[in-house]
Amino acid sequence: MARSVSLPQQPELHQEIIELLRQRGNRLLSVADIHERLGDPDTTREEVNRAVEELESEGTLLAMRGKRYSLLEFTPYHAGRIKVHADGFGTVFGGGEDPDIYIDRRSIKGAMNGDLVVVRVDKRQPKYRKVHGRDLIVGEVTQVLRRAHSTVVGRFHDDPLQPFVVPFDFRIDTDIVIDSRDDTRNARDGEMVNVEIERYPDRTSHLAHGRVVETLGFIGEPGVDIEVVIRKFHIPHEFPPEVEREAASISEQVPRKEIERRTDLRDRTIVTIDGETAKDFDDAVEVQILPNGNYRLGVHIADVAHYVTEGSALDREAFERGTSVYFPGRAVPMLPERLSNGICSLNPRVDRLTFSAEIEIDKRGRFVDRKVYKSVIRTKERMTYTKVNAILTGDDADLKEQYGYLYADFRRMHELYEVLRKRRDARGSIDFDLPEADVLLAESGEIEAIRATERNVAHRLIEEFMLAANEVVAQELTFAMQPGLYRVHLQPDPQRLEDLKEILKEFKLTLRGDMEEIRPGELQRILKEVEGRPEDRFLTNLVLRSMKRAFYSEQNLGHFALALDNYCHFTSPIRRYPDLIVHRRLAELLENGPMIGDRLAKIESAHPMYAVQSSEREKRAEEAEREVLEWKKVIFMRDKVGNQYNGIITGVMPFGLFIELDEVFVQGLVPVATIGKEFWAFAEKQHRLRGEASGRELRLGDHVRVEVKSIDEDRRQIEFRLLEASGSPIARREK
Repeated sequence: MARSVSLPQQPELHQEIIELLRQRGNRLLSVADIHERLGDPDTTREEVNRAVEELESEGTLLAMRGKRYSLLEFTPYHAGRIKVHADGFGTVFGGGEDPDIYIDRRSIKGAMNGDLVVVRVDKRQPKYRKVHGRDLIVGEVTQVLRRAHSTVVGRFHDDPLQPFVVPFDFRIDTDIVIDSRDDTRNARDGEMVNVEIERYPDRTSHLAHGRVVETLGFIGEPGVDIEVVIRKFHIPHEFPPEVEREAASISEQVPRKEIERRTDLRDRTIVTIDGETAKDFDDAVEVQILPNGNYRLGVHIADVAHYVTEGSALDREAFERGTSVYFPGRAVPMLPERLSNGICSLNPRVDRLTFSAEIEIDKRGRFVDRKVYKSVIRTKERMTYTKVNAILTGDDADLKEQYGYLYADFRRMHELYEVLRKRRDARGSIDFDLPEADVLLAESGEIEAIRATERNVAHRLIEEFMLAANEVVAQELTFAMQPGLYRVHLQPDPQRLEDLKEILKEFKLTLRGDMEEIRPGELQRILKEVEGRPEDRFLTNLVLRSMKRAFYSEQNLGHFALALDNYCHFTSPIRRYPDLIVHRRLAELLENGPMIGDRLAKIESAHPMYAVQSSEREKRAEEAEREVLEWKKVIFMRDKVGNQYNGIITGVMPFGLFIELDEVFVQGLVPVATIGKEFWAFAEKQHRLRGEASGRELRLGDHVRVEVKSIDEDRRQIEFRLLEASGSPIARREK
């Protein structure tokens, strides 16, 4: 069960201790020394001791020669999270310009994948190890500061001598022994279980010990894949009792007194537009024409912050979760259903509290005026993307009869969309209009099909309106010089762009200009050039992978891909914690004006941790969603061994080719040993394999035909056999 945690704090005492130790350099100080030198009579020795322990647990300082402390930067040690690789070795990120640290299997010494560890390296006479073309400095784990896994999901083996569990995550390179049969929860041999670790591996034993706390079912049964992935990534999926109690105490009706304090928009024609299966509606829209001919865009967002107050049990749980997680046929929400699908959701024809962004936009797409305020709305309809698209592009008699009174509103929305779209194109914003895999499930949970997601004009219309609202809200906070959480996207790494430039040459495409100063419009030009080509999806993915990952920051660093100086996330507070924080900052700005003094200092000190937590939780959710999707694809393909498909080479490695199928969004591997009857040399920079005897090349982006050879459901891997490349036979005659 998920546990509520305390919201982040950044005690000034921590920073004072760090500064003190930095001044002392290599000299070691005990807790008594630190307490004495701080010279603050209001700070007790117990508080100093607790702060030192916290700093030690996070790897900021280290105990040397007993209980005498130094900042880690003045020692031959390094702290970081260890990443254990499939081959058994580990790496720890070096940080800054330092090389990453290589740790062989014997030197891991009981650490598990993801653990925060202290690593010793010999900085005077360093040893290096080349891994995948990179020079890594050799080190060894000396201490595990914080364990990443209190539970591990895996397959139960009912060995008659000693039951044990093999972790599902192959990076956790240790079996977990179940010491007593009373601790197996009657798990069946081969069943997937969740295990609580009671004793971790150490220098003397490679094994862990634990007890089964959940049985999940067998791999292949509907829904077991999602249950396993939820536990692998430690995603909280049950709300603690105190959170449920707090949610239950919230009225399902909007109080009249609160309505009276807000701008009443209940008579306006406002609608939600979402997917067919959506249940939580956190944004609603309207478009009107003003007397001067300009458009008035209204974006109305659920006022979740009114119900989820700072420091409450709901708030602590939302901070811990960070985001809702969406799997095929199932969602793990950030907030309890009573809020997410109930009082916070902008359901049709009921009163709801909202935060409104109202923007006046001229015919050229310029934002002439804006206003952000608290409001109450009553949406007229719950529309879907499919219905709105049909209204805008067709002449459906049934839709006209049901929604005829809204047709003029949708036409205005479409007009404004075209205006905003031109504005976005003019500033060079990158649009990754890339279809993704959509898994269709039967009622039984079995996979019916995998097809490309549909993205019609209604999707794009809502996207443009949300971008406009997010931009305006970011401007509100920035221009008022108030703290906020911003969605930032930095300039791409020039070397990655140089690599992209070389690959694009193979397709007769030229990436122009200085890679150090490239503008988003240049990448958008490439995307428009590849549109409609057979390699469209592949090349668009290449451009996407050449860019850095967007993240949350307390600093307004701009958004490269959107070509915006000011951008934040404001429009999805039901499912994203950063949006909730932005709502709170806006509410305080509107109610009290710009904050100053102690309040400002307190908020500014907390925002970096909100940003880090939100970014990490978003990454966790994306990785979990991707893993379930890939697993679903493998399950879908398990009865298709022997079938032939067309595809494209999306990756070239020394050990083989990664192929993505055209028809079903599935990727698999062609092992190099199975290709033809010759030796294939790997050319890393050219992204190709070259046959020594024939001189034939297999390159990134080549079109191929393959046969599904085998499926490994446990490792979520598909193996293909290469039949043709660029139209020419290449497979061996024998099977």
